[in-house]
Amino acid sequence: MTVGRVLRTSSFHLAATFAGVFCLSAGLLLALVYVTATRAMREQVMDSVRNVAADLVAQDRETGVLTVVDTIGDRVAVGDGDTGNVYLLETASGDRLAGNLAPMAPFKGWRELGPVADAPTSGGDLDAGTLVLGVALPDGSFLAVGQSTDPIEEVQEAILGVLIWGLVATVGLALVGGTVVSVRFLRRIDAVNRTARSIVGGNLDERVPSRGTGDEFDRLAANVNGMLDRIQSLMDRLRQVSNDIAHDLRTPLTHLQQRLERTRHESRTLADYRAATEAALAEADGLLKTFSALLRIAQIEAGTRRAGFAILDPAQTLEPVVEAYEAVAEEAGISLTASITPNLSVRGDRELLTQMFVNLVENAIRHTAVGTRIDVRIERRDGAVKLVVADDGVGIPEDEYRRVLERFVRLDRSRTSPGSGLGLALVAAVVELHGADLQLGDSRPGLSVTVTFPPAATTE
Repeated sequence: MTVGRVLRTSSFHLAATFAGVFCLSAGLLLALVYVTATRAMREQVMDSVRNVAADLVAQDRETGVLTVVDTIGDRVAVGDGDTGNVYLLETASGDRLAGNLAPMAPFKGWRELGPVADAPTSGGDLDAGTLVLGVALPDGSFLAVGQSTDPIEEVQEAILGVLIWGLVATVGLALVGGTVVSVRFLRRIDAVNRTARSIVGGNLDERVPSRGTGDEFDRLAANVNGMLDRIQSLMDRLRQVSNDIAHDLRTPLTHLQQRLERTRHESRTLADYRAATEAALAEADGLLKTFSALLRIAQIEAGTRRAGFAILDPAQTLEPVVEAYEAVAEEAGISLTASITPNLSVRGDRELLTQMFVNLVENAIRHTAVGTRIDVRIERRDGAVKLVVADDGVGIPEDEYRRVLERFVRLDRSRTSPGSGLGLALVAAVVELHGADLQLGDSRPGLSVTVTFPPAATTE
């Protein structure tokens, strides 16, 4: 895993972007702190200078200028200048009476001076600037009191240091974090790519690994694996259909070919040709119906019909089917009864549900003997809609339940009856498409087929 590849990942770009945004936010915050702290420190220095100047002005008013000269001299002598305090007291003619500032032109208010260099009574140089307040005394003298801005500059330097080191640490952590996240991201992506390459190579059993953390990658893996399961299921069904066609349709096609060859060699009269042609057409019609049923099952299993689902009452679909097959059942010596609860609702395709009802009723009539009773019921039970088609015939062995739902499967005793073995396979496909449940059971005696539809509001 190369450095360049890591740097090109979206996760690294995202981490770098967040780092940039954080640095900008931190810079703005520290700039605000810088300005606020500088202003606060400046106000503190100015308040201190105002207080000192007010004391000296009060002394001049109460005891005279000589007291002010003594006070300034005492403060300078004890090293007050070393703490950044500066003073100047001048006569009206410009002569300095006291202080550690060089003589200057009188002014009123605030003035910021540069570094104060070696005044005669100073304890040393003041490297920083100086805030000075000028005051005119009643006798015309000029008083200047100031304080060094060293504390302000120290605070400013401290804030700048924090800003620089904070930005350096932020960028460093962002690079390290972005690299770690990118490496983990690439490992998960590589796992998906390996799975995809394996599937492209023909290994449909491969699946995207998950870590069980429930994060976005695990959810993506679950969705992709679900999609792959569906694709594999469809491929298996397609393979099964191909095998079924190869094995189960070969016999009728062979019979058709043999019949036509026999007709060509043995028929002598027009009647012989006509009979042979009609038999061949009947077999071809059966083959076309089989192919049509296979195509219909494939379309149903692909899920393309789900887009046309709507809320409908299955009773309105089942009643016409039962009415249509009552005469058929009666002709076959079979009793067909129905118990249909009205005003039910399921979400589905009306045409497919009709086909399913037809197949279930027709299958029961076709594979039961004379005197059999067939009961068809549809009702609401436990919040779901249940369809039951039960007979009291011989039934089928329990170990054959799953097998009879496969394509072209016909039990031995059904070989003599017409059909292709696709009726229950189509029923199973329709049931799966509707998210319903299909159960075969023993009705003691006979076979019962139960289809349970979920509530219409929850069916997808």
